[in-house]
Amino acid sequence: MILKTIGLLLLAGLGLWGVIKWIASTPRLMTNVKACRGEWAEARLRGCEKGIGFTGVPVEPFNTYSNLAYLAAGWILYQITGTPASLILALALTLLCLGSAIYHGTKTMWGARLDHAGMYAVFGALAVYGVAPQHPAIHWVMAGVAFAGGVGFAFVVPGDLSARMGLLLGLMSVRAFLLGTPHLAGVSLGLFVLAFGTWLLDKKTVLLTRFGHAIWHALTAGAITTMFSALTE
Repeated sequence: MILKTIGLLLLAGLGLWGVIKWIASTPRLMTNVKACRGEWAEARLRGCEKGIGFTGVPVEPFNTYSNLAYLAAGWILYQITGTPASLILALALTLLCLGSAIYHGTKTMWGARLDHAGMYAVFGALAVYGVAPQHPAIHWVMAGVAFAGGVGFAFVVPGDLSARMGLLLGLMSVRAFLLGTPHLAGVSLGLFVLAFGTWLLDKKTVLLTRFGHAIWHALTAGAITTMFSALTE
């Protein structure tokens, strides 16, 4: 299973590279580009203030390809559990992988929105799953909320992403601690705290060099799938 997963990730990485290169070569898609958007350390270290013509594409290589952690986490979880609910989460994580990779690779505004759509889809699906994880139709509800949240909050009525994510995380955490598996909930929250710490360091400093946001991707991928396990009764 490990070798198969590695092989699939390599293929997925090549696919991401192809998608990002195609976007970069399509002028109508490369609008509203700001190479320093996000203020990530890797971009600053690559001289992003000089523009995408200087940094090349992907603008932030580590920040781009580390999104494969979401793809791996989602599909490994599905392989282990084999449930319709974990399939929906894996699909939402795939959207997050693609959206975030496109954003960090091209720094387009529409790529940032796609990144946000993936986050809303994942957290929305997880929050709904916690309401009734054993219900036979929960995966359909998860899919509907993931789609509605991703489109609605990312493209139609964009708002405070951090506040919305924090609220959803808080709701699912309460459910996991009270009616799920408390120790897994604690592990998940611990990973989220560590991830947020690296996120702040990467935004404010260059202490973590080019790996800060990549660490965020890896830690949040683990935190998300651990929270799914904590919510499962």
